Amino acid sequence: MKVFITSFVILAVAGSGMAIKCFVCNTQTDPACDDHMQSKSPALQNAFLQECEVKANQSEPFCRKVKEYIHTNSVVRVHRECGYMMREGYECYQKRSEDYVMDVCQCEKDLCNDSPSLTAPISSLLAVAIPLLARFM
Repeated sequence: MKVFITSFVILAVAGSGMAIKCFVCNTQTDPACDDHMQSKSPALQNAFLQECEVKANQSEPFCRKVKEYIHTNSVVRVHRECGYMMREGYECYQKRSEDYVMDVCQCEKDLCNDSPSLTAPISSLLAVAIPLLARFM
């Protein structure tokens, strides 16, 4: 019985040590989550840092940062979150729609979704400039 309990405790501790820690926030609810977040700040780490839950029947969690350019009202939002369905073969990729452009970056290390710009700055500039040019043509 002692062996069973000891094994259970060791597995529980080892399992919790393997979870990844990501920043989880959204500029729509807290502007401190913006693209130039001060990730070294203990206050912001306390507010936004979370251990990603390991879910049954899901792949290992990872960190994700999404920068969304909403054309209809010229808003830029940043979402930082835990992800569970990684897009294989890409560190960063872009999703486009008529109303928005999203730059999405994914990573597998603790605190890795803190960087100000994981994608090339030119893609961000183009994401904003193309709809503006189309609007005035």
